[in-house]
Amino acid sequence: PMAPPVCLVVVGLLAGFASGAPDNMNGEYILSKTPGSSGTESKFPKKFRDYPGGAEAFDVYSPPITTLYSQVFWTALDPVRLPEDVIKRYVNQTIAVIGFEMDQVRRTASGDVSVPITVAYNHHFESQMVGEGYQFEKIFFEGEDDPRLRELESSMGHHLPSHEWHWAVRAEDESVASSSVPGAQAFGGANGGEYRKSYHGYAPGYAQIIRSPREMQITPMQIDTWHREKMNISYPTSFVAGPLPRNSLAPEGAEYSGLLECPVTTRLRKEIEGGYSVLMRGTCENLIHSAQECFAAGPQEIDLSSEGANHTFKTQQLASPSMPRGCLASTDPNNSSIILLTFNQPSSDPGSNCGLNSGGLRGVSSDLVSLAVGVDVQGGVEITLTGPAEVWFGVGLNATMMKDLPWTIIVDGYGNVTERRLADHKPGTLLQPSFVTKSVSVQGGLRTVVLTRPNATDPSQPGHALFQQGGLIPYINAIGGSKDFAYHTAHGSNMLPLFPATDGSEACICAEQPAPFGSAKGQLVYHNTKRPQDKGQGSVGFPNKCQPKPRSDLLSMRNPTCDIRFYEGGQTSCHHMWSLLDADQEIPWADQPLTYHLKFRFWVQPYKENYHTNVLRTTWGIASPVEYDVPKCDADVDGCTRAKDGTWVHTITGTFAGQGSLTAAHFHCHAPTCLSMALYLCPEGTREGDDTCNQSNSQLLCEERPVYGGTGQIDLPKMDEPGFILQPPCLWGDEQFGLSAPPNTTNRILHAVKTANATIGHHGEMAWMQMYYHA
Repeated sequence: PMAPPVCLVVVGLLAGFASGAPDNMNGEYILSKTPGSSGTESKFPKKFRDYPGGAEAFDVYSPPITTLYSQVFWTALDPVRLPEDVIKRYVNQTIAVIGFEMDQVRRTASGDVSVPITVAYNHHFESQMVGEGYQFEKIFFEGEDDPRLRELESSMGHHLPSHEWHWAVRAEDESVASSSVPGAQAFGGANGGEYRKSYHGYAPGYAQIIRSPREMQITPMQIDTWHREKMNISYPTSFVAGPLPRNSLAPEGAEYSGLLECPVTTRLRKEIEGGYSVLMRGTCENLIHSAQECFAAGPQEIDLSSEGANHTFKTQQLASPSMPRGCLASTDPNNSSIILLTFNQPSSDPGSNCGLNSGGLRGVSSDLVSLAVGVDVQGGVEITLTGPAEVWFGVGLNATMMKDLPWTIIVDGYGNVTERRLADHKPGTLLQPSFVTKSVSVQGGLRTVVLTRPNATDPSQPGHALFQQGGLIPYINAIGGSKDFAYHTAHGSNMLPLFPATDGSEACICAEQPAPFGSAKGQLVYHNTKRPQDKGQGSVGFPNKCQPKPRSDLLSMRNPTCDIRFYEGGQTSCHHMWSLLDADQEIPWADQPLTYHLKFRFWVQPYKENYHTNVLRTTWGIASPVEYDVPKCDADVDGCTRAKDGTWVHTITGTFAGQGSLTAAHFHCHAPTCLSMALYLCPEGTREGDDTCNQSNSQLLCEERPVYGGTGQIDLPKMDEPGFILQPPCLWGDEQFGLSAPPNTTNRILHAVKTANATIGHHGEMAWMQMYYHA
């Protein structure tokens, strides 16, 4: 039988601490050397058991985590109790947590088996423990303005997995909240893909203190990257990429999965406040003024505003006075799935009107039913519908729901075609046919029907205005469970881009009171494909906010992560049970779920008031504020330089106010792009907002360079995975342990520098400093 989700590992007795206690769970750890320190490697205790006074440990397991390939697991798990003997031992007493270790394991009859990071990638985790005077409370938020939501969001650099509910820590009364001995603690730092072999401890004498510890709650974010056919589920294994979405930036043969970077896929659509519109006549009141915005706005308005991308976009830039100005769209006359986006540089010349002289219109879209429409220059219309052969299917034009009472074409399971005016969730009224059936064919289980009408301009015929005007046409579609028209078994909505297919007659994409770069508001909405293995649902508001220099470089660099209109991937597009494959890609290996647990080993000592100093946690980010895109560098890209070995390096910086005397620094960044991150103390007198502080005139406090797996520097083979990292933290403490003294950053300004390998581009890199300090 499965063991309970917690257990106690006694490493030594509290009185005496017997020798021969077990080693660290994850082997030895590497530290970064801070300026002014001496002999850190030889003087600092390499094992928790070697801390002055000894230590004991207990293990805590998360509730099970279960995923299929490509799925994200990010949710607040139910709290678990600590081992009962630990609870009893420390009733009315206080423990000092001197550090902890972590792994991800399958719990088997023969013991724990580690799950490789190439099988299940830890994007990040958050955890919290409660003791005397505190308890966990599952709270349900009352909208985006709920102050409890705002408070929790501001306290978590990785944000919350849900804006509907969360497990929160609540003080039972005001007296415990003001106590000098904490009854609750949050544990993190080095909390991403680096988490297993990065050191989560403090210098002797420093600890996270908690009185009468009782329960723990864990919020993991994991991504399933396990290729079930070509990789082992445990060590030893070598990484082999499974299916990837089109927006993945991982090159062929990469040592990591492109899923790790959470690319925006066609399962997501962007809903932007204000946004853009398509104009088929006249001129835009608000032009799009850059090719970059045009080429982002086109797919967003045409495809990402619908449920699934259906088109290939080609782009070109011109400066033609004979064409409309700004951002233009047209359909390839030979392939309606290809949309040509043209950015015609605005000038003083007024240009021509949108859609001028357009005679031929073409468009295709695909959802539950595939729809193609063509209007020729003589005004004839041809509609092609493709759906399942054995049941009825239908399309209702110029509608987003049945209550719009759309004109609808129904194809039954025998191939007969009828036209109807639908009612609100009722079959509506049968109409006289306005189209002639040109052909009906069945192939590969799909029925294709081609319909024609000789005159698109006849006002007595339904849909005539759509076929004359064109543009982005909303439609609903459905499929049934029988051959005869009846209640649908699946339904959806989409957009048909019916655009000019002749040069000089392009549609215009206009900005609707566009927000400045970095200020657009909107959300990402997940499109569930209706397949049984797809469990994703919901939407998430865009939380990224880039600050102007000198707080961060990203806004001036126009980094895509600053603006939802240009956002291409990262944590915001990774939410619970969302699949990171495109909508037309089935989740493979649906019969092979992966189940495992996060495992914590806490190393503790009895708290001694005259010895232990409680440490506090804060975080500083110089991106948005946490994540950003690393661009594929060349000589013209801001922040890019070329190293002697030919590698492109991208650099960002930021300045901000410090807090307290530092005891530990964990600089959180991601493989495979992270190169270094450094923290500097600005000259005295520097004020927040000054742009004079830089690495040349400041004091280096800490520089961390990740250690990559497969380089011969990691001692534990099962965690020495090529392409993945550990991050050696900076610690401050007593010189007897080879450390420099804690630097006091109160009322001081700090400066940070982050470098990344930018030979290829990367979504969702991080520049996040997870800091521990004492007042």
